[in-house]
Amino acid sequence: MPTLQELNAKVDELQTALDEEQVAIQAAIDALTAANADLQLLVAAGGTDAERQAVADKIDAVIADLKATIA
Repeated sequence: MPTLQELNAKVDELQTALDEEQVAIQAAIDALTAANADLQLLVAAGGTDAERQAVADKIDAVIADLKATIA
């Protein structure tokens, strides 16, 4: 049976892991928000095929990162 001190240590470890995941998720959300803003500017300006593809690639990368973070 674990001691109260051991249980407290595990709770602290869990909180640290949760905090790290929240930071990673927020970073992915921020990157997706930035990519969305880039896309909106490109749509408004017309943008070239290469520019639109670059933003689409950024969005795909952020989505993959987000899925990996919450998996």
